[in-house]
Amino acid sequence: MPTVTCLFYVFVSAVGLSPLVLIWHYWHEARVKGWVWTTIDSRNMYVDGFKTIITASGIAVALLASSSVAAVRTANHLVAVSAKVAAICLIACICLSLAAMIALLRGHERSKSRFMEEQRKAGKSPAVIEGKLNTTEFLFILIPSGLSLSTFLVGFVFLGRIAYHF
Repeated sequence: MPTVTCLFYVFVSAVGLSPLVLIWHYWHEARVKGWVWTTIDSRNMYVDGFKTIITASGIAVALLASSSVAAVRTANHLVAVSAKVAAICLIACICLSLAAMIALLRGHERSKSRFMEEQRKAGKSPAVIEGKLNTTEFLFILIPSGLSLSTFLVGFVFLGRIAYHF
């Protein structure tokens, strides 16, 4: 296997695993420091990030499918395989981002409702904009988020490989 190909796959592995390290770091801080609170502002910020990733992936897949490097039309095997991997990764990214966004929205609403209920029972004002996620809700957000970011980055690295070999 040529050196450039080996270096490419080492790079892809590093890029693909780096979001998972970031997600592990979030999980670790949540477990150690109790940072599992969600606010309306943080929810909106992350949802906007997911929407951006979905849009970018969708545009890239559409351009890839309609371009002359589509796997069916290309004679270069390396370009064809890279196009397939990029398309699969970017489509997976869209699906995972949607799952993460739904989990984030629902987790935020559940955590806020729980916190409001606690405030009402304590005789306090229920006007609350935050809530504490439980472990399951937090994992349902973190896992698809990490996988979504990972597949997004790997998909775009393979798109770069197409441009490099074209």
